[in-house]
Amino acid sequence: MTTTATSNYGSTLTFSGATIGACQVIDFPELTTDKLETTNHAGGGVREYIPSGLIGLGDITLSVITAASVVSTLKTYMSNKTVATAVLANGVDTMTFSAFFSSVKPEAADATAPDANKVTVVLSPTGALTLS
Repeated sequence: MTTTATSNYGSTLTFSGATIGACQVIDFPELTTDKLETTNHAGGGVREYIPSGLIGLGDITLSVITAASVVSTLKTYMSNKTVATAVLANGVDTMTFSAFFSSVKPEAADATAPDANKVTVVLSPTGALTLS
């Protein structure tokens, strides 16, 4: 699967080794960690916490410019509950993680670029994350 669209969007997305297209990150993922309470009698009545060490990666929302045929492939990934390696690169940083598509929404035509096929997708990470 390849895209015929070109754009000045700053990132690219591949999923399961296939190029999805040029994209703009609409909502960057939030990295979070949980906290564990460690309050004890020596705390003087004040709650105490430490980080749990578990890192969570939030959903990622992208606007993707792609070939029309790719939109149906994205819908198939979602309906099949496909979990695969996603790579989001912007020329400076690369995020590699396992994910699935939790939303695929084709966008209406844009008068400034009527020939561009745009789709808004939400990727939900499932676990491992590599930043490089």
